[in-house]
Amino acid sequence: MFKLVQKLDKTDFDRKYLDYLTIFSLIAIPLFTWLFGTRESPLDYTLSMIGNKFGYRINFIAWGISVGLLLTFFTLRLYVLKSFRNPRARRLLIWSLIFLILTVLIPAVEHLPILSKLHTFAAVAFGLSLSASLYMFIRYLHSIDKKVSIRSKWILMTVVSGSILLFFLFGNTGIFELFFFFSITLFLFILGRWVLTE
Repeated sequence: MFKLVQKLDKTDFDRKYLDYLTIFSLIAIPLFTWLFGTRESPLDYTLSMIGNKFGYRINFIAWGISVGLLLTFFTLRLYVLKSFRNPRARRLLIWSLIFLILTVLIPAVEHLPILSKLHTFAAVAFGLSLSASLYMFIRYLHSIDKKVSIRSKWILMTVVSGSILLFFLFGNTGIFELFFFFSITLFLFILGRWVLTE
């Protein structure tokens, strides 16, 4: 899988229907997240709690897989169209997808503490892998357009630090998760506009 991703180039994304999928991704990621995350109060429960405690486990798995695939598609398309071939960044992007899928597949329940810890590890690893991959892309942009690179770095820092701040302000609730998925989608939209309209 990693080798296949590394071989992708611009010709693989030169299809009209992929442009529509890109637009769909930007709409679907926050929409799916909002629809699932508000099944119960995000002020009281994380997405994992909603998925594991209230009988929405299948919905949780469907949300995680669909959002993960759309995030990966949009980001990978951005890398390929901008000729960013860093193998480590592409591997981290795929690992972020794997970790998100593991997050929704591994149950987070109190009577299985080992699985709960693995679930938490996978969730954190997802955020770190995705952020690290995007950071490498932003560093690559520095050699092409320093202004775009600097602005992108600040927005990515806002996404990450904002999520962490909301975690400390509201505790382990869905607020910081909703913020992360909404803001990372907005960041990718802005980044795409900046780097693909030059």
